[in-house]
Amino acid sequence: MEKDFCPEKDTLILRGTLTKKEYKKHGDYHFKKILHTIFLSFMIFSFLTFVIGTWNAEDLDNVFSYIFFALFSLVLSSVLLIGLKIITKLKASREYKSDPLVKREITYIISSQEIHQKIGRSNNYLEWEQIRTAYENTEMFRLYVSRAKAIVLPKRYFASEEEIQLLKRLITKNLSKDKVKF
Repeated sequence: MEKDFCPEKDTLILRGTLTKKEYKKHGDYHFKKILHTIFLSFMIFSFLTFVIGTWNAEDLDNVFSYIFFALFSLVLSSVLLIGLKIITKLKASREYKSDPLVKREITYIISSQEIHQKIGRSNNYLEWEQIRTAYENTEMFRLYVSRAKAIVLPKRYFASEEEIQLLKRLITKNLSKDKVKF
């Protein structure tokens, strides 16, 4: 994987192939908020269902009943969360296997004017206004062009910390603050 850096032009050239592990990690980040919302909602719903279902029971005045209901709701919600995480990983694996483009080497030329994406003989140009949201995570940057589609830039694509800082500068310079999630 070859990397180029052009600081005099404020242009960053990144090249690499997204791995299955990175694709699945992107999926984890993408669905994290939704999964946690489902977890919390299900936990509250199941707790209230247990409490309302035993509303007339005499031992409901006992604090231990509420603790038991809360723990049981937590366990049920945790099982649901684990199941949903397994499903999202399996779905990401299937998507990765079925998408021949995601497994090809991609070159990104990122400048103040645009993001140029090259895959084989195909060229795609994105203006910064087309980026909906930019996230930085521990091992990657994710630049969303729609609710579900993102440009994934693993940090291993970068040759140095200076390249990472240049990308951050380009993002913060070209996107409004509400679109940047660093």
